Amino acid sequence: MKALWMKVSVLGLLVLVLLCLLIVKLVVSNKEDWVVIEEKYFPEGVGEGSVGINSGEKLDMNKSDSSCAMKFDNGHTYKVNCDEYLDFTVGEEVKIVILKKNTVKLRRK
Repeated sequence: MKALWMKVSVLGLLVLVLLCLLIVKLVVSNKEDWVVIEEKYFPEGVGEGSVGINSGEKLDMNKSDSSCAMKFDNGHTYKVNCDEYLDFTVGEEVKIVILKKNTVKLRRK
């Protein structure tokens, strides 16, 4: 009889842990909202700042590996890999997956 109570209590504890993990997963996934690309910036020339395709606005980003950037509808502008995100278009809905040192990795819908 004691072994049965022990099994039931371990099973109950595992179910409780599973429910907590599911709640945490739902809360974290809701914080990652989809954003829309408002502007794409590409380098104007070697060693020069980036220029917006649609607006012509000059963007003064700090010197780094990537000179391409994207502006999103949440008000943030992040650096991106020029080759990897060349085919993303203005107005496209994307999700920011990884954000490291003001450089992002994006995911399409």
